[in-house]
Amino acid sequence: MDALTPFVPVWGTPEEWNLAYEKVENYLRAFRVESRLHRARLIQMVLQRVADRPPPTDGTPLTTLAIREVQTMMQEWFGRIMEEPQDASDTPGRLGLLLCDGQTRWPYCFLELERVPEEMMTKMRKAMFRAGPDLAVSNMVPREIDLGLMPEFVGDALETFQRKPFIRAVILWALLLGLLGFLFWYTR
Repeated sequence: MDALTPFVPVWGTPEEWNLAYEKVENYLRAFRVESRLHRARLIQMVLQRVADRPPPTDGTPLTTLAIREVQTMMQEWFGRIMEEPQDASDTPGRLGLLLCDGQTRWPYCFLELERVPEEMMTKMRKAMFRAGPDLAVSNMVPREIDLGLMPEFVGDALETFQRKPFIRAVILWALLLGLLGFLFWYTR
């Protein structure tokens, strides 16, 4: 493993660089980079790449530049592993990494250009090309849904209640009196 070299940026305030460090660290934690030493090395590499560039003239925050740099590095890394063009999406690579459980099985290989095991690359590529079931043509004929007798009975009862409100009132009063009678019996 490479030795950590001192990092002294020539532009930006220490507070901005500390905030950028925290953002990149959280971003890498989201990708399950659990090793503190490996995460610190990656963060230093990202911040060094940002510091090697001239300061932004458009006022872009340092944290944004650092996150963009991590995303660029990840896109390059996934493109190299998945053998895709550099301008392609890194979604297949991210998905392949998750499906082969790369962060758990090879924790020190994330964003490493030289030390990626062949087994990891093979598993990431194979994870994306897993075959699904064969395509089969089927024919479904629509038919009426049979809900049984209960919906028909309830529908007829509601129509009767709407045509004859007197029956509805009698049934509601009977239910209310029945409830009161039950409560009286239960409390005695």
